[in-house]
Amino acid sequence: MTKVLNKRPIAHDPHCYVFQDGDRGGRWYLYFYDQERQSRHRHSLGRIAPNDLLEAERKGLAKYIEFKTKSERGEQIRTLTIEEMADRFLAKQKKRISSIPHNGISAKRYLLMEHHARWFLKYAGQNLRPIHKMPRNFFANYETWRKEAAHQEGKETPRQTTINAEVSTFRRMFEEIAVQEGYLNKDSVPTLKSVKLSKDKKHRRDDLTVDEWKELERSARLYWSEGRTRWNDEGEIDKSASGKNILKEVLGNSQRAKNQKIHRKMLYLAMRISMESGIRIGSLRKVEWGHIRKNNTLSNTDQKTWILIDVPAENTKTGRRYTINAPVARHLEELRKLTNFKGRADLLFTNQKTGQAFSERIWKDSLCEMLVEAGLASWAEDDNNNARKVDIHSGKNLTWYSFRHTYITFQLTLNETPVTMLAAQCDTSIKYIEDHYFHYRAELSTPTLAKGRNTLKAATGDLEWLQIRPIEQKV
Repeated sequence: MTKVLNKRPIAHDPHCYVFQDGDRGGRWYLYFYDQERQSRHRHSLGRIAPNDLLEAERKGLAKYIEFKTKSERGEQIRTLTIEEMADRFLAKQKKRISSIPHNGISAKRYLLMEHHARWFLKYAGQNLRPIHKMPRNFFANYETWRKEAAHQEGKETPRQTTINAEVSTFRRMFEEIAVQEGYLNKDSVPTLKSVKLSKDKKHRRDDLTVDEWKELERSARLYWSEGRTRWNDEGEIDKSASGKNILKEVLGNSQRAKNQKIHRKMLYLAMRISMESGIRIGSLRKVEWGHIRKNNTLSNTDQKTWILIDVPAENTKTGRRYTINAPVARHLEELRKLTNFKGRADLLFTNQKTGQAFSERIWKDSLCEMLVEAGLASWAEDDNNNARKVDIHSGKNLTWYSFRHTYITFQLTLNETPVTMLAAQCDTSIKYIEDHYFHYRAELSTPTLAKGRNTLKAATGDLEWLQIRPIEQKV
């Protein structure tokens, strides 16, 4: 039992008082009874001389007003520090890790949030500071600080989308811990605004140009997938006197090298299937032979080209089942000739030694090698066999996902595929395609806009007046 000395009641609230604890050397405390939650709290008033009654009453009254205000707002009386909030959030997310699709989060997603939390704590600085003492504009300078901090650590400038992802995680911390557990109400949460992107750069996805795709496909098919290279040790393409490429074998003739060559050919086909279908790479890696069927609505001739792929809901990002129609019969035929695993439950892309799915490293390293062979990238200075890294000459962030982006872009700009049909084919929304991929170019729209309009009348003059300089638009 605490020995209560010099009890001084708070005016107008007989349930609360300031007192000295006789068992703690006469230290001053505030006793506060939260009538809303019917909970009791004892809070130290800090360093006050045992005989300084006026200072004790002043500090006690100030702390009482703070507690009373929080109680009336429905907030917790006890405090939560910035660091405690981050730790609780990560602990909560860690429990959600699951290998079952759409039944939590992946371990990779958790590591990303853990990375975001580290930046949050670096920015906050005083991690023992109570969250209710963070001003509303606390994160106003986060974007500027984040870019400067990256430079100081020798890292690349973070993209605006990266900063927005971090801010989104910060927002979740406050919502899921501070607000839901009653430490703050929504009106007390610091303002967390996303970085605004210009319309022409809004979430633009890095894709390949037509020329980049042609060179990547050609070099991957002719050289990389065959276990050969055109490049010498000086990083130049070797040519004979007649101008032909001088090829160098890079894999050898061992059984391991033979398996590697098969894997390369399989991954080349994965690239082709992705480019012809727009399927997400995560879904493609989970496709089984049993998910593939004929399109019986087509002629026998077209059935030898077009194939239906039924992607189960558990293999999709959206958690929806959908069907892809793609001209990939030839690629799948070649894949079946290469693989030893052809059962309905077997994955399309499997390690030929283990029968298991290709590892993340195989997928990543193979794309790096294809980009280098195509001359679209060079090996980075910090590249090594354990972590292959390349410097892409265009500055783009090209990944396996880029083939999906390229497919969508080509379908919109080259094939004029209706957005509604493309959204269904790619398991996404019309708005998402319009926001991320569709970039209208009026000068290229004539063939589409003119369809079905055979009675359009042409002007009779020479239209010299069109050479007049147009009025400059005000910005």
